[in-house]
Amino acid sequence: MACNCGPQCGPDRDIDEGPDPADIERFGSETIPCPECGAEVYDESAFCHKCGHVLGDPVDAKSAPPWIFLTVAGLVAAFALFLVF
Repeated sequence: MACNCGPQCGPDRDIDEGPDPADIERFGSETIPCPECGAEVYDESAFCHKCGHVLGDPVDAKSAPPWIFLTVAGLVAAFALFLVF
């Protein structure tokens, strides 16, 4: 039974064979040079495979907020007091 949804299902539909040349120019290649050693690394890499330099947004690498450390330290101290008494 034939589909009745329009030209997107027919034999005359356009088949996407890959990225548009304008997209390739806009987004560039899949690799970037490492800012530390210059080695070519994939643009989605977290670190350089050659020198180990951390790549990406420095906001992603920030540590946990101080209140978490204070809470954990308080809980450990309370547990230690509970064991002593």
